[in-house]
Amino acid sequence: MHKKEVGRGRQRLSLLVPLYVLIAALGFVGCHGGGHETQLNNDLIRRTDKFFDVAHATGNVFVAVGYDGRIIRSEDNGQNWQEVTPRPTNFSLNQVAFVGDHGWAVGHTGIILHSRDAGKTWTLQQSNTDKTILSVSFVDSLHGWACGDESTWLSTSNGGETWEAHRIEVSQIGLSGDTSLAVPDIIYYSVKFADQLEGWMVGEYGNIRHTVDGGKTWDAQHESLLDELVAKGGSKDVMTLGAFFKVHFTDKNTGFAVGAGGAVAITQDGGKKWSWIAREGNKADVPGLHMYNVTTPSNDGKLLMVGTNGTILTSGDGGNVWLPSKAPGGVFTWINGVAFGEGGKGVLVGGKGLVLLTDDSGQSWRTLSGEKG
Repeated sequence: MHKKEVGRGRQRLSLLVPLYVLIAALGFVGCHGGGHETQLNNDLIRRTDKFFDVAHATGNVFVAVGYDGRIIRSEDNGQNWQEVTPRPTNFSLNQVAFVGDHGWAVGHTGIILHSRDAGKTWTLQQSNTDKTILSVSFVDSLHGWACGDESTWLSTSNGGETWEAHRIEVSQIGLSGDTSLAVPDIIYYSVKFADQLEGWMVGEYGNIRHTVDGGKTWDAQHESLLDELVAKGGSKDVMTLGAFFKVHFTDKNTGFAVGAGGAVAITQDGGKKWSWIAREGNKADVPGLHMYNVTTPSNDGKLLMVGTNGTILTSGDGGNVWLPSKAPGGVFTWINGVAFGEGGKGVLVGGKGLVLLTDDSGQSWRTLSGEKG
C-alpha cells in the first residue's frame, strides 16, 4: 500500500502510515446525528469501497466502517448487509469497537461517533481534538480510550459524553541527540486496555507504551526489542524500527504487537520484556509484508493475523508457527479489519470492497457469494 503522512508536510524516516490514514485525510466535512438503514444488496459492495475495520456488536450483529464515513451493518453474521443512512459523517472512519449494544467509531479530524443500539443509529461525540484518531478501546460501556496522530490519546469515564484529549511525551529510549529532533511526536496506531487501569498503545518507531493507572502515566516497553537487535549486531536506535499497527492481549500477561515489514513481537509477562517472533522476513512462515491486525478468534488460544496482499495467517502454538488460512483465490488487497462473534462466526474486511466470512474461527474463508478457499 502507498504510504503517506497525515497532517504533516515532512517525510518520516520511520515507515509507515497505512493506507487508511491517507484515505482518512481525503474525507469531507459533514456530521449529523442519528439515521436509519436502507437495504444494501451484497452486489452493491463495490470494488472501490475501502473498509478499514469491522467489529462484532452482539448476537449475530457485525458493523464495518470505512472510507467517506461509510457504515454497513449485518444482523446475520455477515450474510447480508445494510448501509446506515444518512451517513453520520463524511470523514473516513478508521476503527469501530462495541461493548454489547454500545459502539464507538473513530476517524479523521477527531471524529468520534457513538451508537446505543448495536450500530443502527449514530450520534457525534465531542472529542476535543482535531487530530486523526486511529484506534479506540472500551472495557465497559463507560471507560474508553483512543489514540492517533501527533502523540494524541484520549480518555472517557462516561461512555464518551465527555472526552479528555492528551499528548503523550515521546519516549527517549533508543533516541540519540541527533535523532530526537527527527521524532517530535509519534503516530499511535492501536490502543488496547485490559481493565480500567492497565492498557497499551503501539505506534511508529516500534513504540510500545504501557499504563497501570488508566493513562495518568505511561512507561515505554520497547527497549527489550532494541536490546535483542543489539545482541545480534544491530544498533540501539528506534529509527531502525518500523511501526507497530496493532496490539492485542489474550490476557494481562500474554500480548502481541504486529506491524511493518512482517514485524511480530510477543510478551508473556505483561510487557516487562518483549521478544521478536518475526521481523523483515527473517521467519519463513511470516512474509516481510505489513501486518495490520492480530486477534484470537475463540477461547482455544489460536491466533489470526492479517495484512497486505490478502495475507491471512493462523497460529495454534502462541505464534511460533504460522499457517495460511484457506481463502478464495484472487484476494490480493490489504486486510485491516477482522472480528469474531459466537460459534466461530467471523468477518474480515479490507480494500477493494473485500468482505470475507468464516464459520470455523478463521481456518477457512468464503466470499459473500459463497466461494470458499
